[in-house]
Amino acid sequence: MLSATYQTSAQESKEAHDKDGSNRLYSHFNRQRLDAESIRDSILFVAGDLDLKEVGGPSKDFSPENTRRTVYCKVSRFRLNNYLQVFDFPNPSFTAEQRFSTNVPLQRLYFMNNDFVYAQAGKFAERVYPQPTDAARITAAYRLLYGRAPTVKEMEIGLQFLKTTPEKPGNTVNGEPVTAWREYARVLLSANEFEFVE
Repeated sequence: MLSATYQTSAQESKEAHDKDGSNRLYSHFNRQRLDAESIRDSILFVAGDLDLKEVGGPSKDFSPENTRRTVYCKVSRFRLNNYLQVFDFPNPSFTAEQRFSTNVPLQRLYFMNNDFVYAQAGKFAERVYPQPTDAARITAAYRLLYGRAPTVKEMEIGLQFLKTTPEKPGNTVNGEPVTAWREYARVLLSANEFEFVE
């Protein structure tokens, strides 16, 4: 952890950009999106729902009830799971020297409309809700998701969102009521900062 390589930041200095705009000399860390397995595992982890006790054994289907690590999910060579397709999982019928990473609208839509994400956002909201105030809850959410405290602007936006988003007790998703905190948790989960390694 004390090596210069480990301590290289993802922030590009103006001097480095002028000398090496394409970063061929690795003056800074290139931003990388998490792979499909890491995204799903991260969602389960921050929601407090990741099952780390059941290790090994037979694989299970991708389902909302399956909270094991994604490496233990079934992968079919004939019909690849939709989630894996959306997040660039390589075709299991062929060998691949590396994974490609795309940024397409379907990935955003997954976070906006998927029942699994909504359910985990609800569990994440329940995890931070015991904090005494909305500001403390937002701080706890940022610490869990991004490993940092929110900026003043992010805090203002979060508080404004929670204040102006109406509670919808009559509306449900998967039998769960739609609340401002569930919506806010889903927004935080769908941020680029959650999916990318700096």
